[in-house]
Amino acid sequence: MTTRYRLGELLIENGLISQRDVEDALRIQVTGNRRLGTILLKMGVISDEQLIDILAKQQGVPRIKIETEFDPEVRRILPKYLCKKYGVMPLATEEKKKILKLAMVDPLDEVAISDVENYTGKAVLGIPAPAREIEKAIAKYIPFTFKDIFNQQTYNLITKIASIVALILALVTIWFVANYFEREKYGVISKQENATIYRNLDLIVSFEKEGKISLLGHGAYAEGYYAVLFNNKESFLSFLEKKKDKFSEKQMNWLAWVLKQNPLKTS
Repeated sequence: MTTRYRLGELLIENGLISQRDVEDALRIQVTGNRRLGTILLKMGVISDEQLIDILAKQQGVPRIKIETEFDPEVRRILPKYLCKKYGVMPLATEEKKKILKLAMVDPLDEVAISDVENYTGKAVLGIPAPAREIEKAIAKYIPFTFKDIFNQQTYNLITKIASIVALILALVTIWFVANYFEREKYGVISKQENATIYRNLDLIVSFEKEGKISLLGHGAYAEGYYAVLFNNKESFLSFLEKKKDKFSEKQMNWLAWVLKQNPLKTS
């Protein structure tokens, strides 16, 4: 607990945050295991550069440049997903490879240190480095391996992506099925400058802006094809009444539906 307050005091002494900021961060900290510096970063009251400067001062270590400290021998010591998860970047090993120098956004993050030590079997020496430099170094130096595919973090992401894809496919399928049945029931409707045209069940009905209606096509029980022009809806209805035995029930139901859609008024 002293370390937490010491960091806060250093930040206050350097005029970077207020006492109220520290108190707010400590209240948040009670609900989890995140470090004070990480919480202050998330709160936006300090920048990662400011935090790194204070942490370096607190621990008595100089600021480093990852590119100059990085030893290619450790590029595979940690998988990329673990580096990203904790915001860490392996730099080099010391003391006969028993110590791993690790650039960290927050070198006081005990959870990150513990997990990295358990994974590598080495003691971790955490060195503060800005988050954006660590992110760039991970992308540049740490290779993508099978371990980055077969881990719980990736599984969760893949599961989410698969769920979203499945939902999209289901919605697309529903749309196609609904569209198919709609076309089966109502056919195709097209609008031109001077007419609205309905096509279905071997029939075409066209409503012209002048009020005329045309019927083209084949009645299910009629010989030959119809090509009839009507001056108004009443004459069309009269024709259908006389010829209703020439059309199938489906055709008659569709023609009745088409007449209900007709934007023209009865003359």
